[in-house]
Amino acid sequence: MKIKKYLVTFGAAAAMVAPTFLGSVIANADTVPAQRQEQGRKQDSPKQQTNGNLNQTARETGSQYTNDNSGYNVTVKATNLINTLHYNVKTSTDSGASSADPFSISIYKNGELYKTISSSNGTLSGSLWVGSGTYSIKVYTSSAASHWTGGLATS
Repeated sequence: MKIKKYLVTFGAAAAMVAPTFLGSVIANADTVPAQRQEQGRKQDSPKQQTNGNLNQTARETGSQYTNDNSGYNVTVKATNLINTLHYNVKTSTDSGASSADPFSISIYKNGELYKTISSSNGTLSGSLWVGSGTYSIKVYTSSAASHWTGGLATS
């Protein structure tokens, strides 16, 4: 009987201490050093960004690219607990010709980098299972491929 009494006493003590301890651990895990926050602000500047030897590239718009962009957006909102995020990107040169140069895409969830995917041939498509949130895309291409079409869609 003494063992049962000690276990009950220990359990009650642990129940009182655990929320305080876990709360401080979780609070400490959410703390971000000021230097990392500053780096994040610098990366989100609207100027042309570089990612290694790749540069951020503008999405083509207008009637000429309506079919290529149809159904895809630069930013999408996923509202369900589990969603399928589709990405489809095709790069082109200044003249509008398709590009076969390598490029990469960065997908952001609620403004934070979520995933980076690379392509070696000028086109990239696929899908990911994601949680709810707002997703956006940035495309980084080489100097020859200066434009892109497509984007993100959810289902």
